[in-house]
Amino acid sequence: MRRPALTALHLRWLALALAALGGTVGFSVGSDAGLRAGLSFLGGLALVVAAFEFGSFNIRFAGRYLPNLTLVVAMLSYATTAIALGLVLAASSPRVVHGWGIASGLMVGLLIWIGTEIAQARVRSEHT
Repeated sequence: MRRPALTALHLRWLALALAALGGTVGFSVGSDAGLRAGLSFLGGLALVVAAFEFGSFNIRFAGRYLPNLTLVVAMLSYATTAIALGLVLAASSPRVVHGWGIASGLMVGLLIWIGTEIAQARVRSEHT
């Protein structure tokens, strides 16, 4: 029996899981801040996943049930995510959150998410 091929969605979650494990262990062991840096990396990664999942759900929902308002919902979702991220970062104390750890988690999550979105949405044209 043949196994189905890995899709971009499977690849995304596999890459995020590996990044979470590798980044958390790497920052915990390699940083002076120890476990605080590892958990900060994991928190940054979780922020990206939560933000993109929130936005994707809202846009899919609006596209299905309110197609004329999809752009408005997308912009409101973006604004809500930006405000929430700003509040989380403003409320976090440097004694609790390791700056390089959370910034690295945000960037790794962003690169994985955008990379798999591009891979999934890539236009394939037939050459004749």
